[in-house]
Amino acid sequence: MMVTTRDPETRDPDLPLAGMCILVADDEVVIALNLEETFRDAGADIVSAATVPQGIIAARTPNLTAAILDVSLGRETSEAVADVLVERGIPFCFYSGQMLSPRMQAKYPGVPVLTKPVRQEAFLTTLLSLVRPRKALA
Repeated sequence: MMVTTRDPETRDPDLPLAGMCILVADDEVVIALNLEETFRDAGADIVSAATVPQGIIAARTPNLTAAILDVSLGRETSEAVADVLVERGIPFCFYSGQMLSPRMQAKYPGVPVLTKPVRQEAFLTTLLSLVRPRKALA
């Protein structure tokens, strides 16, 4: 898997995600493509996953900045992907057509959860809220 990143020194204010690498994990192709386009338009590089095994591999991408995880990837939850992100200290949010299970809410306290349908701007705003504290530390 090849991921390219843009030089953070050449950040454009119209590209708030320039220099960042975002994981988009969704098994619905149209939704995934829309998210990828939104984040690319904001300057991000994208790593995609449609299954839990792909998501686990993608979550280990060395320069990963943040992730957006659909709660359901096929017949599995994205919990194993979230576990890798937590272990690595990578911020992420969930989104789903239903509420997060009480067990997952307890396991991932403080992780934002967006409920479908979600406007593209809400994804971008949530993602920016996740990465801004990290950018301030850099």
